[in-house]
Amino acid sequence: MQQFTSILLTSVLFNGVTKAQLAPLLTAATPTQKVFAAGKRIWQAGEKVTTFGLVCAGQVQIVKENVQGNRMIVATIKPGDIFGEAYIYAATGGLPVSVDASQAAIILFFTPQRLLLLTQLPSGQQVVSNLLQILAQKSLLLNQKVEILGQRRIADKVLTYLRWEQRRQQTNPILLPYNRQEMADFLGVERSALSATLSEMKQATVIDYHKNQFTLL
Repeated sequence: MQQFTSILLTSVLFNGVTKAQLAPLLTAATPTQKVFAAGKRIWQAGEKVTTFGLVCAGQVQIVKENVQGNRMIVATIKPGDIFGEAYIYAATGGLPVSVDASQAAIILFFTPQRLLLLTQLPSGQQVVSNLLQILAQKSLLLNQKVEILGQRRIADKVLTYLRWEQRRQQTNPILLPYNRQEMADFLGVERSALSATLSEMKQATVIDYHKNQFTLL
């Protein structure tokens, strides 16, 4: 676990925690480390979960699938980010989404009961405060996703998403975490329709792009 110290210290969950403070926090929290191969399903929709995960390496995707097997990417979780925290604290009957390792991943799983014990440590209250902040930020991200999906035209979905990413990354060009199929899944559209729309937008000099790097013109 020590090899991931730098990732943990830069994560939002442990924001404000020093390297010296991290070790006793992890000792008290006793997270479980698990390794997943690329493409491995971590959690299945409908499953009851009692932990949340922090990605130490690799990448994880939260996906929603309908009865026809159509897949929508809800979120992509990178090293230092956490997932599953909203579901365990909401006390839902089962997960409304599935979670996949889109890349080979190493994940630390925390239990909420052990996390609350951290308040007894000097820096533990900071971690709990960070968790509350994460929950608030996830609520805002959900609203942004609803805004994207609420657009009727594919071009409007693309522009809304790119402007959102531009504000988040504070850069132009913008580097997206998705290939074309994943981008289509995230926007809730067919890949062929997305590719045609992107080509039209490029010809109209609305955007420019190369692979997963996009520029708003």
